[in-house]
Amino acid sequence: MQVFKLYFKLLRSVATSLLLYSVIFVGITVMQTVNRSDDTTGFMQEKIDTAIVNYNEDSPLVQGLIEYLSEYCDFADLGDEEDELQDALFFRQVEYILTIPYGFGEEFIAGLNVGVEKKTVPDAVYATTVDEAINTYLNTARMYLETIPDITEEELVTYVNSDLKVQAQIEIYGKADSNNHSFYMYYTNFAAYIIMSGCLIGVSLIMLSFHNTNIRRRNLVSPITLKSLNIQLMEGNLIFVLGYDLLLIVLGYILNADKTINTNVLMHWLNIIVFSVSALSISYLAAMLVKSKQANEALSVILPLGLSFISGAFVPQFLLGDSVLHFASFAPVYWFVKANDTIASISTLNITNAKPILYYMVIQLGFAVAFFALSMVISKNRMQREY
Repeated sequence: MQVFKLYFKLLRSVATSLLLYSVIFVGITVMQTVNRSDDTTGFMQEKIDTAIVNYNEDSPLVQGLIEYLSEYCDFADLGDEEDELQDALFFRQVEYILTIPYGFGEEFIAGLNVGVEKKTVPDAVYATTVDEAINTYLNTARMYLETIPDITEEELVTYVNSDLKVQAQIEIYGKADSNNHSFYMYYTNFAAYIIMSGCLIGVSLIMLSFHNTNIRRRNLVSPITLKSLNIQLMEGNLIFVLGYDLLLIVLGYILNADKTINTNVLMHWLNIIVFSVSALSISYLAAMLVKSKQANEALSVILPLGLSFISGAFVPQFLLGDSVLHFASFAPVYWFVKANDTIASISTLNITNAKPILYYMVIQLGFAVAFFALSMVISKNRMQREY
């Protein structure tokens, strides 16, 4: 087991880089978790600062409207001087000016087409809320006028206020599962970058050392057979990759507030393992093509970043252009992310809806086989040239 022991001795030489990548990954994941956490269980209506100019104060309908709008507005009495109102709007003392014209209540009861006047801060976010509240109140009142033509203004206000006080009770089911899916989708997508970087830093660098011409010649004359050497290297690579996957899986479980382990979570974990095989094959190929340690270090930075950006690991795939995604589909990272997104979009996995996910995983394994085969061809040609 000399080669096996040497493998992990060489691996210790890059342990600092691997640890640094892991720490950065954990830090970014924690920040994403905090930003995406949604533990809100209630809703507080944001009130908008509003100046009101009421020229129909004696109308019960107008009084009822203002009372209803007080749930959405903080009213300020700034008088009715146009210049003062415009200054208040300009200096953001208020964001909404509501003017109720003379005779509004009487004309509204009579069925005339009347309305209130408004002025708002340009692009005011909350103005729509006030507009909707006014429309809700007046439209409800119109329905009563159409249904009960001889209704008095006082009765109308009573009925409208009673109706608008009714609130619907909303209960959200499956919230924890939704958050769980969301966390693992972003977590595993970003893990593509870490897995590929780790394989290029660890596996590729170690294989580069063993593929050195002088080292290879010494191994050929040593008591260790070539078959035994390759088996021990394969065992070391598998242990490293599976150990790295296990670390990522455990970190994901620890960092996720929801500790539920369901079929979706298990599929995310399986997808990580499948992708790591593809990343391992890319590392093998890189070790055959790269000539120096410096070039491998540069590749371990550029290749994972580039593939992660164009494949949707950092930016959701639906935000990327079709041409970019078409180009990215020639790399296993794209199918890894696509599988993660599909897993997260399904509330309950079964044999039927899991077929696309398994198809994406098979494609990743297909890439792995192709890269391993290409690596073997290059290795054989190199040995024929050297010996």
